[in-house]
Amino acid sequence: MKQRFVMLAILLTAVLLLPAGLLTYRVTTFSFYLDNTEVNDLLNTLSDSWDTVKNKRGAFVEQFNGIRYEVMDNDGTVLIRTESDMPVDLGRATTERYTIRDIKIDGEVVGKLLINNDFTSIKNETQKSYVSRFLIVVLVEAVIIALFLLWVYKSIVQPFDDLKEFAMDVASGNLDKPLKMDRGNIFGSFTESFDIMRTELNEARQKEYEAQRSKMELVSQLSHDIKTPVASIKALGELLEAQSTDPKSKERLNSIVTKADNIDVMVSDLFTEALTDLNELSVDVSEQESSILNGIIKDADYMDLISGIHVEECIIVCDPIRTVQVVNNIISNSYKYAGTKIDLESYIDDDCLVVAFTDEGGGVSNDDLPMLTKRFRRGENAKGKPGSGLGLAIAYELMEKMDGDLEVANAEKGLRVTLYFKIA
Repeated sequence: MKQRFVMLAILLTAVLLLPAGLLTYRVTTFSFYLDNTEVNDLLNTLSDSWDTVKNKRGAFVEQFNGIRYEVMDNDGTVLIRTESDMPVDLGRATTERYTIRDIKIDGEVVGKLLINNDFTSIKNETQKSYVSRFLIVVLVEAVIIALFLLWVYKSIVQPFDDLKEFAMDVASGNLDKPLKMDRGNIFGSFTESFDIMRTELNEARQKEYEAQRSKMELVSQLSHDIKTPVASIKALGELLEAQSTDPKSKERLNSIVTKADNIDVMVSDLFTEALTDLNELSVDVSEQESSILNGIIKDADYMDLISGIHVEECIIVCDPIRTVQVVNNIISNSYKYAGTKIDLESYIDDDCLVVAFTDEGGGVSNDDLPMLTKRFRRGENAKGKPGSGLGLAIAYELMEKMDGDLEVANAEKGLRVTLYFKIA
């Protein structure tokens, strides 16, 4: 609600400022003021020296205390003036907004005093003042509009951009990257709902992995349990068949051996089918510039634990979509189990581009190391942490399908995961 009031206030201010500037112009008056005392002094001076003034006829005189004026007699003849471009008749003087006063001697009007008010200069100055004020109003309004647009970007556009990026992460299977939220934003509750969805999807995926693991363990155990007695039945049937001399008995024993073989094949097929269900990941490799790895790594490193992201430039063979999964799995594992800064190293070795990620989480035991790229296998340091043991295994399988390789080794301070991309 507070956000809406702020937006409304900014809009009203912007809407009202421009009319206010126009109103300023409408109420502006081109006004001027004369000093009545000085004007009266000038009138008295002219009255006292009228006999001299009336005989000058067109003579130029000095300004009286800064007053520019001219004097006409009752016939409209210009007697004296301070400037040559002054009007020669009362009509023009009225048009040019001269102040006209009567010159009197003993109550009788003997002439006219015309005072130049310089109305044009006053008007120009007033208009300049208006233009300055109007420009200030427009500038203030432009600043308000810019602030409003900035507020719109921060409060509306940017949250939707973040939501778009979040949707792409979810679509690519990266459910560990949280959605940035601002509870004070008008879309705060909206974005929070999406992040709750991400959390629930992540939990559902973990449960699915656990279910798949349970399925695999069950299939593996059943395969072992079934294969052992079936093998014993087959061996016993073959022995009895070899010892039997009765054709009918030999035929029946042979049938038993054949059925045992059929059961063994079906159990093997069941086990293989279960493995295939987890291995349906299509890969479409193509030639790509290695620079795409810079963007993929930067996008996956949402906690900014990798500094100086730079991959050697060359042309590699890979599937960009699956490469995103590989890098996401590696960095996500490092976040989960190490939580330290990650050192990135890149170089070209023969016909391969090598990209290595090294954390400072202490690594794993030598016994666990070979198992990290196996399905459903996790190290001792994974206890108490969510996971299914599929991340590195899937990454390893995908790299192989892209004609590359993945290696896991202990480094000086932690674990190093090295990717090998084939150079085109």
